[in-house]
Amino acid sequence: MMRIVRSALAILFAAAVLYGMQHTRPLYSDITSPIVSSGGMNKRVEASAFALSVESARVARVLNVESFGKSKTYTSSGVWIVAEGEAEAKFQTLGLTSGEWLSRSGVRYVLTDRVPATIDMMPGNAYQPGLPRRVLLVFEVPEDAVAGGTVVVARTKLLPLDDEIRITADVSGKDIEPAITIRRNEESPPWTVLPQR
Repeated sequence: MMRIVRSALAILFAAAVLYGMQHTRPLYSDITSPIVSSGGMNKRVEASAFALSVESARVARVLNVESFGKSKTYTSSGVWIVAEGEAEAKFQTLGLTSGEWLSRSGVRYVLTDRVPATIDMMPGNAYQPGLPRRVLLVFEVPEDAVAGGTVVVARTKLLPLDDEIRITADVSGKDIEPAITIRRNEESPPWTVLPQR
């Protein structure tokens, strides 16, 4: 009789251990997720391969783009977020091709593809070690995704276990401007965001 009780207890203990392991083990997506470095605005956030800082994030209902003497107005059913900053590679030349706006609720919005490439936005630039370069990120998001949002930048979304920098933006749904203009410059910096603050 004691042997049956011991066997039953051993089976129950093994089942409890297996149940605990099943419910506490990380998911595959967690194991292969990017290595995140986080920070706030106006601070340099460093990952192993690159560094990023975001100095401003502005929100507007209308986005005007001036390039080569032509002006185009972009409207949206949501709002436009224009973030400016600086990025720098640390050890080797690299490109940053993935930029997203992460809302407080966890929804991700990718960089807009509506603005012409003549503005020299990220992606498309090569970043060199020791040579910081200006970064312009433009997102089109619903108005309720603005408050508590985060700028997320990575080399690519295709490489697991790669660097990802997250910078919490200091914007709220009350900071919406009627319009922002991005003007292409012929010299450095490659653009100006108007009206200037």
